[in-house]
Amino acid sequence: MLKLYKSIWKKCCKSVCKIYLINSNNIEVLTVTGFKSGNYIFTSDLILHYHNYEIAEISFVADDGFTPTASTRLTQHDLSDALITSYDEEITGFAMISTTDMEFEQIPSLPLANNGSVEIGQSVAVMGFQYDNPNLTIKSGILSTFVFHNDIRYLQFDGSIIWGNSGSPLIDLETQEVLGIIGYKLDIKKKAYEQMIEISKSNIRMLEKAQGEIDIKGVDPIQVLIAWQKQIKQLSSEIFKSTGNSIGIAIDMQMVKQLVSSSGIEAFWEPKAMKIK
Repeated sequence: MLKLYKSIWKKCCKSVCKIYLINSNNIEVLTVTGFKSGNYIFTSDLILHYHNYEIAEISFVADDGFTPTASTRLTQHDLSDALITSYDEEITGFAMISTTDMEFEQIPSLPLANNGSVEIGQSVAVMGFQYDNPNLTIKSGILSTFVFHNDIRYLQFDGSIIWGNSGSPLIDLETQEVLGIIGYKLDIKKKAYEQMIEISKSNIRMLEKAQGEIDIKGVDPIQVLIAWQKQIKQLSSEIFKSTGNSIGIAIDMQMVKQLVSSSGIEAFWEPKAMKIK
């Protein structure tokens, strides 16, 4: 089994990339994983919902998991132009980036699963980048069950998942094919986090309207409450990013293909890979 994971690493690691969005203060506001297949990079749909950034950087690494082999920096406008969004992004949980105008020709392509013969209990691997760690990682696990949402089939992966792993390829240990794309779309913890952030934002907006109405010995207690809410918001974000999950959810690659094909997007699906010997 260990030999299989070593072979997966050697054959697949150079195809997985880190995608991070950087704001005007040179601070990363989002980190996700992606992987190249054909002329596209598949990743998480989280990048479709972030707009407070100026630069997007996409970088691939060598088999030490750290040394850059190829990278590109895009403006928000350029990334928007490269994103493929004609499918129904509300239900898919993934995004595609065209690499046509990027210098990634030498980056090897991961093969996508050609059929739906995915079995509960089979061994799989996940490759991805994670919060506050620049190195690419590989993780082991099994397919624990199928999850259905809006008529889309998702694969539940029983293994460690952390912030940044969203967009990682879920790889069949035997065939080296990508079975699915890891994401947080159905994650209960993420929904709770988003609710907490929205409550803090609402409280801040309400308190800002009341600024200046109360003065206690030269101190505005409303400003103190605003600062407190902002600290709660920041702390919630740090806790959410640094806390891992014992399971992950991946959209089935067969559903990805169907959604892409039905929307009229011309895609290049890799031929079936040979089994590792």
